[in-house]
Amino acid sequence: MKFGRVLGILSSGLFVSLVFLTPEARADGTTESAVPIRIGWQIPAATQGQVLQVLKRTSVLEGHGLKPVFVPFSYGGPQVEAAFAGDLDVFFSGDQPAINLIARGGKWKIVARLFDDGVGIIVPPNSTIQSVEDLEGTTVASPFGSVAHRDAFMEQEAAGLDSQRDVLNKNLDILEIRRRVQAGGNGTWDGFDAAVIWEPLISRFELEGIARRITSERYVGVVSVSEEFIENHPEAVVELLVALTRAWDFFARNQDRVMQWYIDDTRLDYTPESLVAARLDSNFAATSVNEISLDLHPDYIATLERAATWARESGEGLVDISHAVDTRLLTTAIEKVASHQFEDIQVILPSTYEKRSADQDILYDLNSTPLWMAFTAMVAMAVLAIELGFLLGKRNREKVEDKQMTPIATVAGAVLAMMAFVIAFTFGSANTRFDARKAALLDDVAAIQTAYLRANLIPEPQRTTVRNLLRDYVQARAGIVYAYGQPETLRLVQQRANVSQELMWSHVEALAEKQGETKAFLLFTRSLNDVFNLHTKRVVLGAYYRIPPAMWLALILASGVAMFAVGFQFGIGGNQRIHASTLALAITFALVMVLAFDLDRAGEGLVAVNQQPMIDLYESMRK
Repeated sequence: MKFGRVLGILSSGLFVSLVFLTPEARADGTTESAVPIRIGWQIPAATQGQVLQVLKRTSVLEGHGLKPVFVPFSYGGPQVEAAFAGDLDVFFSGDQPAINLIARGGKWKIVARLFDDGVGIIVPPNSTIQSVEDLEGTTVASPFGSVAHRDAFMEQEAAGLDSQRDVLNKNLDILEIRRRVQAGGNGTWDGFDAAVIWEPLISRFELEGIARRITSERYVGVVSVSEEFIENHPEAVVELLVALTRAWDFFARNQDRVMQWYIDDTRLDYTPESLVAARLDSNFAATSVNEISLDLHPDYIATLERAATWARESGEGLVDISHAVDTRLLTTAIEKVASHQFEDIQVILPSTYEKRSADQDILYDLNSTPLWMAFTAMVAMAVLAIELGFLLGKRNREKVEDKQMTPIATVAGAVLAMMAFVIAFTFGSANTRFDARKAALLDDVAAIQTAYLRANLIPEPQRTTVRNLLRDYVQARAGIVYAYGQPETLRLVQQRANVSQELMWSHVEALAEKQGETKAFLLFTRSLNDVFNLHTKRVVLGAYYRIPPAMWLALILASGVAMFAVGFQFGIGGNQRIHASTLALAITFALVMVLAFDLDRAGEGLVAVNQQPMIDLYESMRK
């Protein structure tokens, strides 16, 4: 009777300590009826890009009832075409692309400011060009349709030069300009003598000593939303602006972290020094969410008027700024920010290079109890069970005859054998799952790499778009492993990955309608299907196919009974306590248990599947 009572107390105490004392996960507050929203953004615009990294790597948009798709562009021209074709709902850009979109007849509204940035003319370090007047007879490169294009022409006109006759203005993608400048040239670059670009490239080239700035101007980045989206989802636009305000607040308080996110994600390899030098926006100095400003005050309206003048003079069309700008929804968003208390923004896609903080490792169920807690609990349980068994055996020693000692030893041995069998079974099961996760990771990497290479077989524009989406998808795949033990975070990251899959497949469908099922198309489609299937397999193996809690509980109880039996045999036999032996047995048992715990988990602990193959794949795709 006493034996059963002690065992019941022991098992109840262990269950409470391992399950009910572990902190609960925090709910995100995401609604089920999330509004899909397609956000176009420009990769090289660093301040805009860093704000977008917060939207991309956190749950802030989902927390405001939005289901985002992030569509990247290299500069404003292609982005305007996509928006005009109805492929975007939200348009992050400098002022000129937004005005050009509206000037061409696009039914869009500028609803808020997003960032301040700089633009300027650069020349090689030893160039004879010292001012804008010296550009006469030279070739000047800029991405047409961007703020750089506008400033190139307006600076030339202001200096008395005819931008059509006196200067050869050349249309080049910003990434191509970057490549040629980095290739070098003391007096001229490959194909042009000067270039008009924006921050942080200007600061980077100056810091590296490969370019010299001769002009410096400011421009404003804006948030534009299609009129159709505003009409159908006005409350979603308000939530978007609230989320943007909160994203800026997160950025202002975590500038180095967000900067590293952007460096990790962009193909431009910006340096931290150039990004810091390019911090021109007043929001960088904000200390609370109420200090973040997305207002379009009169100076910004004047900048938009300048952009409208340029659009008219360059033949883009007429724009009435009073009609193109609508800040009524921003006013509602500002009121909501001022009247609400928001929880901290949750990071769901941490950088592959940053360590997860300790509070992210405290999970809520028996399967994911922190290893140090599991080890401590196992040692304490073993020592306590042995001591309780010893005390009970010592108290009943005089009541036991010598002939009863053999059956007691037999029972103790049988219990220990049963414990060893259960541990071996559990350990083997955990190891099998660990091996399956390793194999699935390698298969996943191979499938994504094959799809990325086979994307070269399909024509433009699907080729570039799909390859960019695959790169974003790999980022989600590399980060999802850390969310396996957190159901809510896993759901959000899964949603990001699924959206990328849907977007990639939409391009496949469009290609099929346009060209039919060619051999190249079928090869690419098959490889993309493999990517999607392996994604499901890895999530299932990592998040769902784990040793059931009931088995862990049975193992803990069996181990407690075995340790109790060992102590009872020591006590009933009249032996003295040997504390070193007790501690050694407890630690050995705890180490085996913790190793089994660790093997059963994905993405955490001391024995985790190495994600380096996926990280290496992301790096190769990023470069």
